[in-house]
Amino acid sequence: MPLEPLPPSLAAASFTADEALRLGVDKRRLSADDLFMPSRGIRTPELARQTLLQRARPYTALHRTTALTHLSAAMAHRIPLPAWAQDATLLDLSRAGTPDDPKHERLGQPRRAEIRGHRLRLKDDEVMALEGTRITTPSRTWLDLCSVRRLTMDDLIAAGEYLVSEHERAYYPRTAVVPLADLRSFVESRHRVVGLGRARIALELLAVGVDSPQESYLRQMLERAGLPLFIPNCPVTDPWGATLWVDLGNPKFRVSVEYEGEHHLADQQKAFDAVRDRRTRAAGWLQVKITKEDMAKGEAYVVAKVREALRAHGYRG
Repeated sequence: MPLEPLPPSLAAASFTADEALRLGVDKRRLSADDLFMPSRGIRTPELARQTLLQRARPYTALHRTTALTHLSAAMAHRIPLPAWAQDATLLDLSRAGTPDDPKHERLGQPRRAEIRGHRLRLKDDEVMALEGTRITTPSRTWLDLCSVRRLTMDDLIAAGEYLVSEHERAYYPRTAVVPLADLRSFVESRHRVVGLGRARIALELLAVGVDSPQESYLRQMLERAGLPLFIPNCPVTDPWGATLWVDLGNPKFRVSVEYEGEHHLADQQKAFDAVRDRRTRAAGWLQVKITKEDMAKGEAYVVAKVREALRAHGYRG
């Protein structure tokens, strides 16, 4: 006997058994072979091709205080993380007492298969709905990342610079996910939160205008080495009076540093880069290109390449 079709709203992604029953699905249908049960009270259609948020949504629907947090929330918000932290097989879920409950309802952290459970005290303005899933806001997510000890300070700065990055480049202006002033105000308003000390340190090291995590790691290398300050998305005026922007630039010594990711190998990008390079040289700037292979050779190697260019333009350090 063919299986009764699921309601359209349940056919493409995970759902709770209670949601199905409320829509009139027979209880026996929930035991059919075309549905997986990743955890008690949750079903997943075998043909579902779902996003992280869709997979997490029923878990947050099981209890009003459960939210997606930490590394999983960062992935959902597209906050850059090192490769080891991008494990989509596990969901970070946190549970907290409701703010309007004077007894601050106490519940244990979520303990289920596929779940890394946490317990947080979350305020109303620290949780949002994203595609129907309760999730910590970008600001609160970044603060919680600061409690993950395996993430280095460089990782936290790269994540923070993604959130605060904004600029008015002609080709692709960028608006901050969270303006730096707002992120600073948020962190300053929190108390007794794990990771708060690291967050305060990282905040003082954030730069606005960085376009990629690789550029962020590169900028931090140069700053740690004590080289002259490099400005992210630094404007350069060419001899014809037009403005171009370099990834990192030092106007005093007229040295620019470009991180050449894999997308720079595409023919169209190569043509764009060639024009940019000619205009940069015509403006009297010396250009240093850094690749993934250069970064793999270590910080000392990268710093030496940039220092050599600075010295060619008068730097004595």
